[in-house]
Amino acid sequence: MTNQPLRGIFAAVLTPILENGTLDLASLSAHAKGLLERGCHGVSLFGTTGEGPGFTTEERMQGLEAALSAGISADKILPATGCVALPDTIKLTKHALEHGCNNILLMPPFFFKSLTDDQVFAFFSKVITEVNDSALQVYLYNFPAVTGVLISPNVIARLVEAFPTTIAGVKDSSGEWDYMMEIRNRCPDIAVFTGWEALVPKLLAAGGAGNISGVANVAPELLRDLFDRVPAATDDKVLNGVEHIVAAVTSSPVTPALKAILADQTQQAEWEAIRVPNLPIDDEEKKKLLSAFAHGKSMAGF
Repeated sequence: MTNQPLRGIFAAVLTPILENGTLDLASLSAHAKGLLERGCHGVSLFGTTGEGPGFTTEERMQGLEAALSAGISADKILPATGCVALPDTIKLTKHALEHGCNNILLMPPFFFKSLTDDQVFAFFSKVITEVNDSALQVYLYNFPAVTGVLISPNVIARLVEAFPTTIAGVKDSSGEWDYMMEIRNRCPDIAVFTGWEALVPKLLAAGGAGNISGVANVAPELLRDLFDRVPAATDDKVLNGVEHIVAAVTSSPVTPALKAILADQTQQAEWEAIRVPNLPIDDEEKKKLLSAFAHGKSMAGF
């Protein structure tokens, strides 16, 4: 490896939108910087929680540049660069590298479904060879519930063999424990992150790297505490609180739910703005969510 694999709690940063529907660069930078100050090891921009595929390549480049201009170190940023069009994915990846962000979160192509392993392998191979930069560190993003495409352990093993200094890790948001353990066993030198906050203690105890977390937007101290105290007992109060919060957030559309919580925390209603086709949650759903979130934090002692 040319770089040390990432490790820790990385917030999957929510993306603020102005009243006119455009990206709020100042609020994005301030929010990301605040999450680092509150305990996150890093931030991931424009992933699923950040509505990444809903923004243009130009908006995503502007967002990354704004975060860097705000003083966030490039090695603390994990930008998601996956797009529907292959040239756009390559363009965003090159842009990140040109600005010192060597670590990239890369989802598979997510329009064409029922792809074979050979097709998925070909996509990632094409991105890596076209970018053609030895500094590139790819974190493969497996989220078949959203993308409709599984990055199988066989594909990951093939990619590690073909690009041993480039494939640095995997983020799995499927929550499938056996899947993550197969990757750990077959590719022990790469970092394995989970997208499920409640799996953090178990994954770290098994040699995993940490969590790329939507909940970290609204409870970064809680997630950092969970990370720092591993191994935690199964009846640990912080873990129980995290499980309660995750259950509450995932009972609604996740990004609108997290935006509603953040709007309540900051008393800035503009945080609820979201780009269609997503929509804010309704008032009744929000009331239940905020109550459940508060109860989860109380369970955890926060």
